[in-house]
Amino acid sequence: MKSFLFDSYSVDTTKTVLSFVYQAGTDRFEEKLFLPKPFSDSVESTVLDALLFNLHLALGISYWKMKCLKNIEIKSGKLNKEQAVFWNLIYTKGLGEFYYRNKIDFRNLVKFPYSDVTLPLQTEMSFSKRELVGIGGGKDSVVTWERLKKEKVSAMGLIIETQKKYKTINKLLLVGNIPAIKIRREMDIKLVDQKNNALFHNGHVPISMIYAWIGVLSAVIYDYRAFVVSNEKSADEGNTEMCGISINHQWSKSKEFEEAFVQYIHTFVSPHISYYSPLRNMTELEIVKEFISYPQYRTVVSSCNRNFSITHTLHNIRWCGKCPKCAFSFLLFAAYLPRNEVLTMFNTNMLDDPSLVSLFRDLLGRGSMKPFDCVGTFAEARQAMKMIQKRGEFNLKLHI
Repeated sequence: MKSFLFDSYSVDTTKTVLSFVYQAGTDRFEEKLFLPKPFSDSVESTVLDALLFNLHLALGISYWKMKCLKNIEIKSGKLNKEQAVFWNLIYTKGLGEFYYRNKIDFRNLVKFPYSDVTLPLQTEMSFSKRELVGIGGGKDSVVTWERLKKEKVSAMGLIIETQKKYKTINKLLLVGNIPAIKIRREMDIKLVDQKNNALFHNGHVPISMIYAWIGVLSAVIYDYRAFVVSNEKSADEGNTEMCGISINHQWSKSKEFEEAFVQYIHTFVSPHISYYSPLRNMTELEIVKEFISYPQYRTVVSSCNRNFSITHTLHNIRWCGKCPKCAFSFLLFAAYLPRNEVLTMFNTNMLDDPSLVSLFRDLLGRGSMKPFDCVGTFAEARQAMKMIQKRGEFNLKLHI
């Protein structure tokens, strides 16, 4: 029987290159993370090993899903039953959209092996009173950053660049005067090359889960007391159902994931490591209302995922003006900002585009299904539309 093997992980002699090796049947894959500077020898070795081992499992989700091999083997470490339950959850709910789109029955598919493992004794750890903040280029991380700045929290941004540099984020860093650590993530080129190969499954992975592990590792090795993310309340709402569970594109940004992740970190890595989102109880509309109080960011911010696409990137524009993320963002900004400023930001009037009617109807809950993208709830979209209509600046000719 073919197996998926979590083979090994390693740190090079310069302490700047981390390697993670996998085997799917006869196919070998290696992913690398390139750190901006070496980490200190004083980093607690048991905590470092625990983080690298779990990051190995986290990054492996991109390679496991190519074939979804039921037999999973772990050579790089061992899990106890509670840990295996956590990873079963990650590889099930975190891949919900992937299973839905590929019509894969995931029931009884994911079974991480476990044994009776004696956990190492918890080591006392202390960190500097500063926090590492994930910066994604959109409105949410800007609001988080500015909040911490107001609270006079010593902070540093974290940028994770996958396969390329992110020009839009670099501009945002410059405008916001945000210092940042940049980590380069290099996925195995065979994974990228097989993207359109019918012999392999392709689809969404819980990227925020992967970033959570990279962020926590970065916080520990570079001496920050917390890794701070910008996940909001609307991430809890799913898109559809399959096999009795909610299928949620944003599951790894949800409260359910955050609570499971924090409990796992505190139990199996260290209780002294912090991971949290200051925006957890905020709606998208509330976040935008706060964001527009920082006008300097309006000409550089972008939430369009095409900015980060490896194969279909944007050129010389920040918003594609066609995707669900752009459409939902357009509603949010049009609810608060003057019409001319919104049109300048998006370089188009999305509410006047006949080709987008069905997309807006989906966002408002009047269509087939909530789009698979990082968009807010139906209630938020409807409230934004009511605010737009009340402002009266947009001539809504289309029947949305």
